[in-house]
Amino acid sequence: MLFNSYAFLLVFLPITWLVYFGLNKIRLFRFAQAALIVASFIFYGYENWRLCLLLAFSIALNYVLHCFLMDDRLRPVVRKLLLTGGLTANFMLLFYCKYLDFTITNINLFFGTSFALRHIALPLGISFYTFQQVSFLVDSYRREMGKYRIWDYALFVCFFPQLVAGPIVLHKEILPQFMDLNKKHIDYGNMISGIEYLILGLSKKVLLADVFGRMTEYGFNLNNPLNSISAIAVILAYTLEIYFDFSGYCDMAVGIGRLFNIEIPVNFRSPYKAVNISEFWKRWHITLTRFLTTYLYIPLGGNRKGKWRTCLNIMIVFTLSGLWHGADWNFVAWGMLHGLMMVFYRLNKEWIDRLPRLLSWGMTFVFINMAWVFFGTTGLSQPFQLYHMVFAGGIGGLASGITDAVCLKNSILIVLRRFIGEGTIGIISQVFTAFWLLGGTCLCLKAPSTHEIVAEKHRGNWYFLGLAVLFFWSVMKLSEVSKFIYFNF
Repeated sequence: MLFNSYAFLLVFLPITWLVYFGLNKIRLFRFAQAALIVASFIFYGYENWRLCLLLAFSIALNYVLHCFLMDDRLRPVVRKLLLTGGLTANFMLLFYCKYLDFTITNINLFFGTSFALRHIALPLGISFYTFQQVSFLVDSYRREMGKYRIWDYALFVCFFPQLVAGPIVLHKEILPQFMDLNKKHIDYGNMISGIEYLILGLSKKVLLADVFGRMTEYGFNLNNPLNSISAIAVILAYTLEIYFDFSGYCDMAVGIGRLFNIEIPVNFRSPYKAVNISEFWKRWHITLTRFLTTYLYIPLGGNRKGKWRTCLNIMIVFTLSGLWHGADWNFVAWGMLHGLMMVFYRLNKEWIDRLPRLLSWGMTFVFINMAWVFFGTTGLSQPFQLYHMVFAGGIGGLASGITDAVCLKNSILIVLRRFIGEGTIGIISQVFTAFWLLGGTCLCLKAPSTHEIVAEKHRGNWYFLGLAVLFFWSVMKLSEVSKFIYFNF
């Protein structure tokens, strides 16, 4: 089920909220928790109920391992074998569902074999809930927690606001909240801030990301020739699409969590304001960076084994980060590009940090834009074709497919078409699209984050009226519903 759908916003979310707090009101706390677990499985299996079987199996397997790892009677060697077996089982399940066809394809390509593909449909959110449970197993092995009950653990894994696209939460952040009786009652402060997050996130997705997505869809179809200006516009459009798409999802996840009195960790903090690549990764997908640092980079040795070993560790982490996003060489290339840039920054940190702030930001922003091309296209040749259009596409206005993405359904332009000619409309469309791209960029760079907006204590009636308008406008646009980009991972 999608956050940006009528079924979720108008049916699923209000009914789940009423049932959960209704049961808590009459002190049926375990029934309320069970209702939330059932609702999360309904959310997850809305389009394919078989996915629930996989999720339930994964939860049961990891909970059994948790119980064994917390048993003081087991010898250390047995506990280590259980941890190794548990991690292997989790990663093998992830490999089978996500990477088996990718592996078979490459074996056939490199060795001339003809093994049949399995054509396995990627289960929603498997990368997220696998990493979440891997961290739980490792922390169980380290005895960094007490033994949890099955229902608490199940809700920790399947809680629907963060199930499909993160954030990758830790047990110590979420599980104590589920067991806190003070959070079983309606908190009107959390309700208001949760609704604010929900509306702002929804509007980012529906009113901004989806529009930039239509521009990207046209531009990434390389059967449509682009001049240099159009190619640059398409690259910038994808940069803005993925920003508002992921930011919108993260805001909605935080907001929905607050509606249930659960504080979900911040996963996104204005990353395009970063002045270097290291800062970017402290702002973008914060919980993935934390997971990879804690459970991969540090165990590999981190920065404790010399300069060149540090560089190797960084490359391993970023290459695997790219592969985590998808079973495609484009994702691997994207991860390696970021790894190389991080290595370059580490080796030259002293003089890079002395650069003028505007220059340092500009270099970082251009790199991020160019790297996103690998993330958003398919086939390793497509990014280079788009780069070629940037530098050799020639001068000209924005392609009609790009302007149509912004202007074709614009009510003002539809009215103007009755009074002025198509030539003038074309010029207006060019200007309007350019301002749309410029406005989106300014929002990323100058506007306060959602967290800063919601934390502001002095908000007048005009602010809440604006929220109501945004919500109404967004709901009216839901007929054009699209998946969040990170639902694919």
